[in-house]
Amino acid sequence: MSAFFSVPLGLFTSLLLILSLIALGASSFHPGAWWNKLATYFSLCSMTELYLSFLLMYHGALTMLLGAYGILPPYSGTSHLLANVVGLDLNSHPNPLVTASFGLPFYLGFLSLGLIATSLIVNDIVEKRKMRDHRGVAAIFTTDSES
Repeated sequence: MSAFFSVPLGLFTSLLLILSLIALGASSFHPGAWWNKLATYFSLCSMTELYLSFLLMYHGALTMLLGAYGILPPYSGTSHLLANVVGLDLNSHPNPLVTASFGLPFYLGFLSLGLIATSLIVNDIVEKRKMRDHRGVAAIFTTDSES
């Protein structure tokens, strides 16, 4: 069983990752090129899309699996699955709990994406403030070694 949206979403994600890889590779040959920042933000967007598409596919598979047993996964907290489930250890588990949580690695992934995006935005703001000082006639007669 797979979610109906997993194939087009996977193809779109693969296409975005390949395009961002090509753009980042091209910007590494020309570090001062105009597309350097664009390639960086594009790759960050594609990594975020990959992360969120994994979340969507995980939630879709969980909903379909539990839907076969007649239960919807909870949005928060825990609920009982009204069935006897045979686990991988071949033991029977009566009325197991279904928990609505993704665990520490999932939230660390959100935190790391947030830190990368924040550092890129802060660096961009700092560079724009530096460029604001070099405007007009003073920018023509000033070299970077003097500042």
